Amino acid sequence: MRIFGSRSAKRLGSTLIYSVAAIAIISILVAALACKPEVTPSPDLEGGKLQESVATQKRINRYFQSEVMPKLKTCWERVQGNGTIEMVYRYENDRRGGWVIKTLKVGKSDLPESQNATALACMQNAAMGTSFPREASDTGDSYLINWAWPVPMPPDAEQQMARMFDSSGGGFEAKGCDGHGAEEKCVTCTEDGCTFVCVGEDPPCTTQAWPTGLVVCKGAGGKCASGGPFGVVGGAIRY
Repeated sequence: MRIFGSRSAKRLGSTLIYSVAAIAIISILVAALACKPEVTPSPDLEGGKLQESVATQKRINRYFQSEVMPKLKTCWERVQGNGTIEMVYRYENDRRGGWVIKTLKVGKSDLPESQNATALACMQNAAMGTSFPREASDTGDSYLINWAWPVPMPPDAEQQMARMFDSSGGGFEAKGCDGHGAEEKCVTCTEDGCTFVCVGEDPPCTTQAWPTGLVVCKGAGGKCASGGPFGVVGGAIRY
């Protein structure tokens, strides 16, 4: 009986070791799948998604044209250099049917470093305190806007704005989110996981693949748009 008991104990011990190892492997796999994936930039999808992106970018540019640019123009002329500076705006729900700006900072810039602060000060004076209306499709409590502004402004800025509003997108030299190379800074979920797009959700984005193989993506929950003041995804006005 002692021998039988010893063998049983050994088999029980081996079973426990294998079970613990299996649980550890499963835990590692689940943790790996839950990690933030490397997200590859991709152009906005065709059809309805493209139309939605164009409509959103025009909506934002109407806001910039009416609320920000009239106060920005004179100060922007003092910004030196020749290039593009990205402004990162975060808006919050003001509970009265509007998106009101809360924070503003400089994103990617190819201006001389000394000019970034000058450009930021100009934009702060022009944009802080402004807002634009919420739409029924707006979800979440935040709206992140990444907009690439040219320095200097094109001499026919108002005419370019007007031509952009008359266009449905699909212009020449299409490049990036505004036709001039503005980067995709928002995220969306595809069958392969999270992807950078021009208009989507506020990053970061996480992906989980359950045992069924179903890919589940989730962004930060807020709205997000990226682009520039003189073009839309798929087309732009030359300057």
